[in-house]
Amino acid sequence: MGHAALKTEQQGFVGAISGLSLADIVQIKGDNLYSGCLVVEHNGKNGIIYFREGDVVHAEQGGLEGEEAFYAVMGWVGGTFRSEPKISTTRRTIDQALKFLILEAFCRMDEVNNGSQQERPMQSKSRQEQQVESSYSREGAGMNDVSAKLSVIPEIEQALVITKDGVPVDDASYEAQHLGANGLFLAIFANKIGSQFGVGDLKAATVHGIDHHLFLFDSKRHHLCISAKGSANVTSLDSEIRRVVAQR
Repeated sequence: MGHAALKTEQQGFVGAISGLSLADIVQIKGDNLYSGCLVVEHNGKNGIIYFREGDVVHAEQGGLEGEEAFYAVMGWVGGTFRSEPKISTTRRTIDQALKFLILEAFCRMDEVNNGSQQERPMQSKSRQEQQVESSYSREGAGMNDVSAKLSVIPEIEQALVITKDGVPVDDASYEAQHLGANGLFLAIFANKIGSQFGVGDLKAATVHGIDHHLFLFDSKRHHLCISAKGSANVTSLDSEIRRVVAQR
C-alpha cells in the first residue's frame, strides 16, 4: 500500500483532482472557462499558470515568463498542484490558443526525450516540410484523393489528411491548421485512453458536438481528420465515410 501511494505521487499530479496528467488538468480548466491560477510544484521548483475565462494568459517559472514558462512547467513529470481561483493577473504574455499550447508542450517533451531539444528552433520548419514531402513520395496523391472524394458528402465540412505530427498535407490554410491541431489533440488523447484501458493504439475516434462532429481515422503514416455538421447522424455518417474510403 505504501509503495503504491509513493508511485502515484512520483508519476502523477495530485491535488483537488487526482489520477490525471497535468495536461488533462489544464485542459479541464480551459473547458470549464476557469479564471484564476494553477500553482504547480515539482522537486522544489514552483510554476504558476494563469487562466482568464479558460484561456492561459500568463505563466511564470523561475526566471521564465510567458510561453517558455508554460512549456517548462508542462514538461515536469510528477508533482503537486493547487487551484487558486481568487488569484488573477492583469498581465497577458500568452496569446496562443490552449490546444496549441498543449500540443506544442507535447512536441517539446517528445523532442527532449529524443535528445533533440537544442536543435529544434532551427529545424522545426524544415522538419515539417520534410514530413509533407515524405507523404508525397511514399503515398503520392492517393491520400489527398480521399479528401476530395469525401468532400461530396453534404454533411462533411472539411476532410484533411495530416501527418502523425499534425502537419496538414497540401493545405496551408488557417482552417486546415486549426482542424489539424484538433485532430492531433484527439489522436494523443485517444491513444492515452487506449493505453490506460489496455485496448491498444488509436484506429478511429469520434467527438460528438452540438455544432460540429470530429472524426479521426488512422493509417500507417497519416491521420484522416474530418469535420462534419452537428446536425449529421454520427453513426450513418461514419458508415458513409468508411464506404467512400474503402473505394479508394
